[in-house]
Amino acid sequence: MEFVDLPCYNEEKSTIESEGIAVIRHSFRNKLILFLVIATMVPFLTSLVVSYFFTKQKVTEDTLTNNSALLSQGKTNLINYLDGVVQASSTIYTGIHLAELGQLYDILLTQKEIDYMSDKVIKSGLQVMSHSVKEIKQIYLYASVSDRSYLASNDFQASSEGKYVKLLPFPADKSVYFEATHLSHSYNIALNVPPVAEPVLSMHRRIVYSPHNDTIGELIVDLNLGLISDIAQSMFTHDQQELYILDGEGRIIFGPDPAKWGQPEAGDWWHEALQSQEERGSYTWNKDAYAGINIYEKMKTDYLDWTIVKRLPYAQLTENARQLTLINGLILIVSMFIVIASTVYISIRFTAPIKQLIRYITRIQTRQVQIGDTQADISFARQDELGILAHRFHGLMQDLDQMVMREYRLEIANKSTQLGALQAQINPHFLNNALQSIGTLALQHDAPKIYMLISSLARMMHYSMHTNESIVPLRKEIEHIKAYLELQQQRFEHQIDIVYAIEEGTGAVMVPKMILQPLVENYFKHGFHPTSSETSRLRIEAARVTRPDGDYLQLTVEDNGTGITEQRMQEVRKQLRAANVEGTEGGASIGLSNVCTRLQLYFNGQASMELIPAVPHGLKIMIHIPIKEGAA
Repeated sequence: MEFVDLPCYNEEKSTIESEGIAVIRHSFRNKLILFLVIATMVPFLTSLVVSYFFTKQKVTEDTLTNNSALLSQGKTNLINYLDGVVQASSTIYTGIHLAELGQLYDILLTQKEIDYMSDKVIKSGLQVMSHSVKEIKQIYLYASVSDRSYLASNDFQASSEGKYVKLLPFPADKSVYFEATHLSHSYNIALNVPPVAEPVLSMHRRIVYSPHNDTIGELIVDLNLGLISDIAQSMFTHDQQELYILDGEGRIIFGPDPAKWGQPEAGDWWHEALQSQEERGSYTWNKDAYAGINIYEKMKTDYLDWTIVKRLPYAQLTENARQLTLINGLILIVSMFIVIASTVYISIRFTAPIKQLIRYITRIQTRQVQIGDTQADISFARQDELGILAHRFHGLMQDLDQMVMREYRLEIANKSTQLGALQAQINPHFLNNALQSIGTLALQHDAPKIYMLISSLARMMHYSMHTNESIVPLRKEIEHIKAYLELQQQRFEHQIDIVYAIEEGTGAVMVPKMILQPLVENYFKHGFHPTSSETSRLRIEAARVTRPDGDYLQLTVEDNGTGITEQRMQEVRKQLRAANVEGTEGGASIGLSNVCTRLQLYFNGQASMELIPAVPHGLKIMIHIPIKEGAA
């Protein structure tokens, strides 16, 4: 008997190939490589990101702290320098007293007409003052009592009548103030040298008569921006940062563009610094195509209201962090190449024996499908745990092969013997020939009823004699059952009510031969009692049902007999699940388990049998057989 056919082999081979593709897709080696790479990359990348942001924040904080200290020092230097200029200008009150000429302040206060000697004292005083501070370019003096202006530039002096008309109004609440950077001029006083216009910072001092606080003149000191520029240049890095010194109105005292000195700053980025009440601080700015931090330091004195603003772009702030990140990134890339190469090597070394073992198992599966042989050789030289596993598996497969082949052959022999035994119980050839002779004799003696019963028995004999048919249409199985039940009805004098409910179109469905008689016979053996007052009822039903996995033929044999206990029901169900053959006394019947086993053999485990208690009593046996395509 041959149980292996080509369609089954192709389906099994396709399944193995599909499993192989799934193994490749979900390969342990790939997962191991991916895990090791991720386990290596995540700490590296996390460290890189954390290091970058931490370094960026720390560098920014340190840069702000250092620049704030630098601005504070520059502010101190500027104030000290301007204090020196203010102090030098105060010698207008405390100049050297010349016995023969008197004091400069007294001349400005008392003399309406300036004679030669007084003029000499004034020019000498201005000359001395101009040499007191190196950066003084020139000094302008206006004496209101005499209504006369004086100008001293280096070693040149000159004077003229009247006041320079373009002087700015003096603030009412100040006696000294600094005018924003502007181009120098000669105050309309002609000197012996041609004037050279250059940016200067002007200090204005009002000369007052102390007892009455009356203004008796004005002193203007024009300063070259050399020292102020040097101090400012020391507070920032060229080509990377910008430094501005602004007065209270936003005019530029010092800035990166000398052409804009003395002009109001066009942007509004400086408003927050000038309007802040804090002496120092910082704020971010991300407008006007500029992204960075502005640090400011206020310079407030009795005569000064300036603000130093230093602009630090983010690119300069994070330069060190980027450089460190770049170095770490290069190290990471090199490390990643090493790690990936090591990971692939280790993974291959670790998983190669596993893949070899999988190939060995696949080869065994393929050979099992083809010829039922698991004797595939395996070459495994490893001595570690995987080598031991391979050798143990090889030995296990050899033992399993011997056991499977023994059980397989035994199972085939048992099934063949059982099917033959089932047929041998009711189909000896000589009995069929004898029945034909008896039927002919019954007709000759005018006994049609006897002839009918003998014909039913003959049909049963004829049906069982065709041993070459293992699969038959359902209608033949039903006809066989009808012949069998006709004999039973005659035997028990029509005490049985038999109902057939065969759905149209199910008669052509192919079913295993001799699957209904054991179920019906089971009723007469265990559930039927002739002495019962209740009419015995037996219902045989065939219907087509649809399930999610396809169409099925549902065969039902239901009776109202005594039924079976719950404990016995569980035992029978367990036997059916195990597909064990249920013997009877003397081996008279194969029983329900044999029917279930044959269904499993014929339909590859897709058919099923159920035992259900009938209502109000009795037993219902249901068989579900898959309907193949093309079956009616």
